[in-house]
Amino acid sequence: MATVDEYVRLAQEAQQDGAHVAVFIYYRTAIERIGYDTRTGDNTGALNLLLASVKYAQNLKKEKDRKAVAQWSQEIVKRMSRSELVEIIKQEIAKLGVGKNAAA
Repeated sequence: MATVDEYVRLAQEAQQDGAHVAVFIYYRTAIERIGYDTRTGDNTGALNLLLASVKYAQNLKKEKDRKAVAQWSQEIVKRMSRSELVEIIKQEIAKLGVGKNAAA
């Protein structure tokens, strides 16, 4: 099973070859392997890979290709935002001490 670093390397090699589909498949797989840390909200690694994907897509000639990458990246950002917010809200509600023997 390949590591995140290996998928990033494969994506970079695919970029040099102009293998557009391979670039995005490798980046997508690397992002999925990293996952999203909803406990701490640290999505730096996944966001950096997503940024690299979007920057690469800016040079694609076909509008349909650029649009597909834009839609994919927006979905990832939504998932990151949603899961971060949900977890932060849950943690903050727990701090309220509702339903527990909260200190007066």
